[in-house]
Amino acid sequence: MSEIKPNVFPTVEQKKQAELNAKLAAYEAEKAIVTEEIYTTSAPNTPHQHLTAVEQMRLRTENQMKQIVENGFAVDESKAEITRPPVLSKQEQEILEIREKAKEQIKIRDERLSMNASQTQNYQSQFEKANERRDKVEEIIQPVTKTRPPIMQPIDYGKVPSSLEFYMMELSQPNYNSPFDVIPLPSEGKLYRNKKSNVKISYMTTADENILTSPNLLESGQFLQILINRKLLEPDLRFNDLHMGDRNALMLWLRATGFGEMYPVILFDENDVPFEHEINLNDLKYKKLGAEPDGEGLFDYQFPLSKAYAKFRFLTCGDIDDIDKIISAEKESGIPVDNSKIYKFERNIVEVNGVRDRGIIREFVNNLRLNDGKEFEKYIDKIESGVDLNITVGTPGGGSVDTFLPLNLSFFWPNFKL
Repeated sequence: MSEIKPNVFPTVEQKKQAELNAKLAAYEAEKAIVTEEIYTTSAPNTPHQHLTAVEQMRLRTENQMKQIVENGFAVDESKAEITRPPVLSKQEQEILEIREKAKEQIKIRDERLSMNASQTQNYQSQFEKANERRDKVEEIIQPVTKTRPPIMQPIDYGKVPSSLEFYMMELSQPNYNSPFDVIPLPSEGKLYRNKKSNVKISYMTTADENILTSPNLLESGQFLQILINRKLLEPDLRFNDLHMGDRNALMLWLRATGFGEMYPVILFDENDVPFEHEINLNDLKYKKLGAEPDGEGLFDYQFPLSKAYAKFRFLTCGDIDDIDKIISAEKESGIPVDNSKIYKFERNIVEVNGVRDRGIIREFVNNLRLNDGKEFEKYIDKIESGVDLNITVGTPGGGSVDTFLPLNLSFFWPNFKL
């Protein structure tokens, strides 16, 4: 058996493998040196181009991470690793749309706030001028004897004595021991502080009929105020506090229980021919509030043209009486213009764009655009409570007419000829 000697000289394959290993080692060593030069900014021999590339890559990565934190993905394609636009998922697209809508709403809000601030500044600048105008009007209706002591002795003023005011106050006092009934209010009490939906009201008596037939009281025009104050047994609710719809309900009840529910009227048929008819007052229906007031009894409204927001209330009997006095005083002083609508709006509106200054509201009403005023009136009529006085009546010819219940002299004087 021959002896096998070890091969102490490398073969060709071994030489090639050794050369390959040496090249790999040299490549790895060179790669380590280059890598250290690129990522070690303090290295003195690092080329400037390497540092610039590293800084750009660092900034791009930082911006990418910031956008991912804020938006969930990189929005700006210039900051992304790829140059083509990113493909957004459905959720990401919805987020972008929501953000864009929010930006638009914020822009609209800021514009509206700026407009409101400008309007408020304009109202403030004209505040003094508005007050001066109103002071002149108030001077017209101030009684001449305001600072003089009251005259106790009677003075002849024709059919109406000077002591009538005191006499009417006495007549207006209710008798809380008289028989009464409890009736509901069309407003359900939501417009008053006590929030009472029902009120106590006493029946008419012969003494009340004397009031209705008194020439002096009829000429004063306050017979209805005296009558309702006598009959309404609510100490914290008087005639001047009542809203018009509730006043009409009390008036109809007093008439129906005092003189009967059948009310004779003269109407006109489809050919404008007059005919007599009787209306059963008990058939009239209540009209409830068309909107819900807040705790103060106020309603919200936005004017269609100016876009101003307002809070308003319904007028009371006291408001209507005050406005009538102002208009009468203006006519006597020679003012040819009827400003009743302006005075009504001034009392209706309590707040404009969050401001309750009466001078600003007064100026707002005086500069209210025509269509805004008309739409405001329509809205008040639409939601105001009361008695529905719209009636449909059959005519003698077999037809029917839609009309409004007339309240003439026979309402409280069915058997009295005036």
